[in-house]
Amino acid sequence: MAKRRKTPEEEEKELFKEPEFDVVEFLKSELKKAKGIIVVFLLAVFIGFISGYIQVLVSTALAAIVGFATLFALKPLLHRLNAEFQKRNDWVYAIITFLLIWFLAWTVAINPPFNDVSPPQIRSVEVYNGTAWITIYSFPQEISKNIKSIKWNEVEDIRVKVTDNVEVTDVTINGKTAVIKNGYYEPEENIQILGKIEIQAWDKAGHKTTLKITVPTGT
Repeated sequence: MAKRRKTPEEEEKELFKEPEFDVVEFLKSELKKAKGIIVVFLLAVFIGFISGYIQVLVSTALAAIVGFATLFALKPLLHRLNAEFQKRNDWVYAIITFLLIWFLAWTVAINPPFNDVSPPQIRSVEVYNGTAWITIYSFPQEISKNIKSIKWNEVEDIRVKVTDNVEVTDVTINGKTAVIKNGYYEPEENIQILGKIEIQAWDKAGHKTTLKITVPTGT
């Protein structure tokens, strides 16, 4: 009896045998991946806060070095914890996740309520010429045309707007203490404007901002 010839479909099936799906290995790999993601997230948050406090206490450069050093140590650390990733794309995802979470945690750490690294900001300076308030400074620059047009010997008062991300504690104008009135800081007593205006502001964390404006004299 002649042997039946195999059809092309049967020959193709013999040439390519689909590998058996190993459920156990698949589950182990997925568990490692899940564990790795959790470790990366928690580590990024922890290092982010460490970087924040290093920036406050030492320097921004050292804070950045700590974060990137941790990133380079990520692979051996995950290997030791039996939480490493098997695929290249998973490692790319882990690195991007670490960088984003680390930077976010770092940003949170240097802002209230944890820390305050921002000094007060002098938003505007206005002078009163007897009829109207005239703005001579609006952050971040002086308004030169207004400074030149004012008759400084007729200026009767001055006020400044100062803000901070936590709290402004003290403001002085030409060395005189200023108090807040209707959202502006005004000197408690009359001040002399002899060619310059110097404003100093402090916040609750002790940060100081100074603004000096040169004005015409004899006008």
